[in-house]
Amino acid sequence: MNTLSDRDRKTTAFLFNPKEEHLDFLYEVETRAWNVTGENLTASREKLLERITSHGNSQTVVLATVNEKAAGSQYAFRFNWDEDINNLKSWDQYTNNGWTSQVHKPDGNTGFLVGVGVIPEFRGQKFEHNLKWPGTYRLSELLIAFTLDDLFDKGAKQVIANARVPFYHKRPDINIKEYCDFRRGDGLLFDPVLRFHERMGARIIKPIGYSMEDEESLNAGCWVLYQQKFVC
Repeated sequence: MNTLSDRDRKTTAFLFNPKEEHLDFLYEVETRAWNVTGENLTASREKLLERITSHGNSQTVVLATVNEKAAGSQYAFRFNWDEDINNLKSWDQYTNNGWTSQVHKPDGNTGFLVGVGVIPEFRGQKFEHNLKWPGTYRLSELLIAFTLDDLFDKGAKQVIANARVPFYHKRPDINIKEYCDFRRGDGLLFDPVLRFHERMGARIIKPIGYSMEDEESLNAGCWVLYQQKFVC
């Protein structure tokens, strides 16, 4: 039987609530994961620093490393939502243009997934891990699952996200509502980000024409809703 040598084995670690000394790791993920054009797609060092130093541990920040190298990150905050989907507007508005610490409410009834980022060289691979879900998973899946656990454990009633729709530029002939419902021949959603959220347990609740400045998504987005933790 072939076995991995220590040199070849990929050691995956997840750091919950990283500190200021991990800022370089977080910023590396931010700059390498979001390599598309968009005004607020890449958070500044100042935004990241505020997320990890304000409100104690009531915000959710997770850093993933592989062989002690920065690999991925996930951010989330909480706010009070009246559960009226008509009031859901843009990502820019709800995150205060990415300054999430300024809109975070530690006892808010709803979690908000700001974004999951994975450095390109680690995308598509499945990793061993020491988290509670059996088997191997992609880093993006583990980051979301871990974040959902934290938000629901802290008392969030539901979790929402204003998802990017990065394949929308491939189908500019249809409107955003039609696009968010559009499925491939195998029945899975056409857009990879929406497909990912559906696989993780979310459902689409509201497409919107403007989310943030994002060329790939034609500035559009789609609100998705999680009502329970990830179930493998």
